[in-house]
Amino acid sequence: MNKRFRKFATTGMAAAIMLSMGATSFATDFFTEYPNLTNYNTDYNYTIQKGSGTKNQLLMVQGATSNWYGTSLFNNLADANSINWNIVQGSTDAVSVSKQAPEAIGNQFAGKGNATIDKSKNAGVAVVEATNTKAGYMDFTVVLNPTSAQQDVSGVNVRAYDASSGSFKFLKTNTGNVSTSAVSSNINYPTAMDAISVVADSFTDDVQWGSKFLKNVTINNKNYPYMENELGWMYRVYDSTGTATSEQKMVDVSEKVGGETFDVESGQTVIWAYGNYSVQFPENLSELPTK
Repeated sequence: MNKRFRKFATTGMAAAIMLSMGATSFATDFFTEYPNLTNYNTDYNYTIQKGSGTKNQLLMVQGATSNWYGTSLFNNLADANSINWNIVQGSTDAVSVSKQAPEAIGNQFAGKGNATIDKSKNAGVAVVEATNTKAGYMDFTVVLNPTSAQQDVSGVNVRAYDASSGSFKFLKTNTGNVSTSAVSSNINYPTAMDAISVVADSFTDDVQWGSKFLKNVTINNKNYPYMENELGWMYRVYDSTGTATSEQKMVDVSEKVGGETFDVESGQTVIWAYGNYSVQFPENLSELPTK
């Protein structure tokens, strides 16, 4: 990301230079000053119940600094109108997005999109991504939730690793059924978080910032506890290609949503790794050890 523009100090030589230049401006491009995006006056997580008909959900963004701090509305219409909207690959087909005309707020603007949720389609999670010209982004999560608990998903491959030392140490693998009741939550379909039950001796979960997370997981009679700001359980999901020798790619959505909402499918491989928050999952499943 581009570093935030730093102005000259208003003392000493800098002040003299500025005075000598009169009205000359040191203003910089908006997306250099604010290379990221954040939501403006809307939520960023939505849960919609399945049913009939469609629902439209307004989404708006504004600028943010390189560390998502000090947000600002767009200074001109062109910048706000340059925001692109797309659905991240692997999302449920129930959600689509369209670009809208920017929203005027006083003499500034917010980028605007509209997510359309077809409530009759497949339940699951979708990520709507807004991006700017500097590859800054803002992700909105939309869950289409069944009204009642769905049946188990069979044939889900699950592996557990200890990555607390920086590399992936194999712990256990298993293939089994994933039940939506494994973890108590409001989500009524089997998820990546539920899949921990396929390899764990036991586990507990908790809530943080409104979302479930794995707190303590015991595998092979050893406990791997959550340690705030230090160690915890992260996951990725890899697609099945139908052959044992083909490379399997990460499902893009699993990089962007919590395990509580990611809907698993038969044949997928769910990787759970215990480590710090900088754990880097490989692109290909074949790069992970199996023993």
